[in-house]
Amino acid sequence: MEALKGFDINAPHWDQSTFMGRLKHFFNITDCLILPIIMQRLEKYRFMQKITFLHGPLQVMMVGVFLIFMVPAACSLFPQRCSMAVSKLEPELRESIISQYGEHVSYVYFNKGL
Repeated sequence: MEALKGFDINAPHWDQSTFMGRLKHFFNITDCLILPIIMQRLEKYRFMQKITFLHGPLQVMMVGVFLIFMVPAACSLFPQRCSMAVSKLEPELRESIISQYGEHVSYVYFNKGL
């Protein structure tokens, strides 16, 4: 429960005051918004009305195509490198860093990954 003390459900989850914050929000919601619109328009065509059994596999394939293009674009636009103060690390890791490098290291840098 201690981890939830700093969590505010009413606070925005993305920094929408900057261009990069709005762009990150756009990348997070784009797949969810575009696919239903595309499917709704495709279902009006006669060939799509004949192959209703393929609608599910087609949607899965389209989500895969979105992810193939959106994930690399989002990873290239937003920094994947983070920093953290050594004092905020777990005790074992903190002691290991201090014993190996001394007190000269105040921040560690790591890759956020996906």
